[in-house]
Amino acid sequence: MSKRYPKKFRSQVCERLLAGERVDALSRELSVSTATLYLWRRQSQIDHDLRPGVKSIDVDELAQALRTIEELEAELEITRAAVAIFNGEEPISPKGGARLPRR
Repeated sequence: MSKRYPKKFRSQVCERLLAGERVDALSRELSVSTATLYLWRRQSQIDHDLRPGVKSIDVDELAQALRTIEELEAELEITRAAVAIFNGEEPISPKGGARLPRR
């Protein structure tokens, strides 16, 4: 399982990496794996336009948008089921397909 580091800690480490400090020295000093530090350095370079790629903020916004879409779809499904119940209809399961239930 991966370890989560505070954003402030990560940003301070990234500043040091961009300033030119060596990954192996920081790894020993901070007890953070070298692989993690290489990933952080690479993403920090992208965020500071030193390397091409997708910036962190773009990924965060996309993830938030996807979570919002999932929540709205769940709310819509609940609303549809409630409307079906109040109209005296049998709610249709989203996995049940388009076929009407047998009577």
